[in-house]
Amino acid sequence: MVIPTREALVANLFVRAATLRRPPDVEPAIAERLEAHARALDALVEVVRALPEDDERLLMLGTLVVRGGQFAPGAGTDHALNQFVGGAREACETFLSRLVGIARDDAIARARAGGHLPPWRPR
Repeated sequence: MVIPTREALVANLFVRAATLRRPPDVEPAIAERLEAHARALDALVEVVRALPEDDERLLMLGTLVVRGGQFAPGAGTDHALNQFVGGAREACETFLSRLVGIARDDAIARARAGGHLPPWRPR
């Protein structure tokens, strides 16, 4: 069974960008920053669309974050997406690679919270 990672991620990024573009009454400086963030998410969409189906990052994100055909990020993944401002292709590629590690950390935390892994104990 193929997990539609690309479509789920692109849909999530489009919703995020659209939300940023329709802020309720905000100051012009804030609206400008929100628009810049939305443009960065648009650039990320273009990079994701250009990836081959067997891209390891897409496959990993499909395993870690896509649930029931929806992109369902954990807290760390959501925070990273909310902070992303790079728009260049290289920045988007680097961010996607980092996002996989963040999504993995979210999945481990979720497994610990669910009792599927032992609690983390600092050494």
